[in-house]
Amino acid sequence: GYDLVDEVVWVKSTVNRRLAKSHGYYLQHAKETCLVGKKGSDPPNCQHNIDNDVIYSVRRGQSQKPVEIYEMIERLVPGGYYLEIFARRNNLRNYWASIGNEL
Repeated sequence: GYDLVDEVVWVKSTVNRRLAKSHGYYLQHAKETCLVGKKGSDPPNCQHNIDNDVIYSVRRGQSQKPVEIYEMIERLVPGGYYLEIFARRNNLRNYWASIGNEL
């Protein structure tokens, strides 16, 4: 299996730099969490402490993730193997394996 090693929080904003709130069960949600996992030991090219664990970015289209999250992961493991689960057609990216029921 995979080991959870970190997480990144995406704080969603509007084009006016306000929190982009959406519906939650108890509270209004303005963030999403990206879990960072690994299988086995670190790859030889893994870079540590290269970025912050918070991305503050404008909310885009339905279920579109910010480009910054992909760029951050690619900096963390240059030339690595990348997997996105719960992917949609508008999130497909070169050199990434994408899994989702809408593909």
